[in-house]
Amino acid sequence: GKFAQHVVVKCGKSDGSDPIEHTVALDHFKQLQQGQSTKQPCPPSHPKFLFPLGDGRGGLMMREKFVSKGERLQFVDHTGYISLFPLLLRLLPPDSERLGLVLDLLDPARGLWSDWGLRSLAKGDPMYLRDNAPGDAPYWRGPIWINCNFLALAALRHYSAIEGPWRERAAALAASLSSNLVENIKTNFEATGFLWEQYNPESGVGQRTHPFNGWSSLVVLMMLP
Repeated sequence: GKFAQHVVVKCGKSDGSDPIEHTVALDHFKQLQQGQSTKQPCPPSHPKFLFPLGDGRGGLMMREKFVSKGERLQFVDHTGYISLFPLLLRLLPPDSERLGLVLDLLDPARGLWSDWGLRSLAKGDPMYLRDNAPGDAPYWRGPIWINCNFLALAALRHYSAIEGPWRERAAALAASLSSNLVENIKTNFEATGFLWEQYNPESGVGQRTHPFNGWSSLVVLMMLP
């Protein structure tokens, strides 16, 4: 799929009542304007097209939306916390080849690793740092969450403490991840006096709710050997 521009329009019921916002693909909207399409631009529940919305600057209000090529059962090509759950929950035997493959996802080139902790979605993913909805900043699409990072750190320490081909690798990753997380949380606390709900995946700066002494207080356990 791909992201494409859509025009925001108002649609109503058959009598024009109960208007709602709806989006129409830009190409489709242009075809309607030029009389080249008779395809209904509004949903069946609100079939009456009312008018397009303006952007307040003399143009049309636009909204970028993801358009899929078609839905089918398949592996989803996104790398994020969800990809790490076999590691986070310690489901894999210490000698499992799959454990090595999951650890591969922590290579900086794969986009989850940052200098401030593990991103919730890999940098370079089409959905990385895209708004959840217009005006709704990305939540699990990149920001660093301390709860999931704590699970990752605890799992890495677990695998570094038992015999297996990935023991040394897990130990090195645990040491680096712990240092990155603790130092960044400490830096933010010294600068602002707060623990934060999440941390920016591009700068490490604390963001959203603060003070936030919920899962971000797990930093105390991270500092334990």
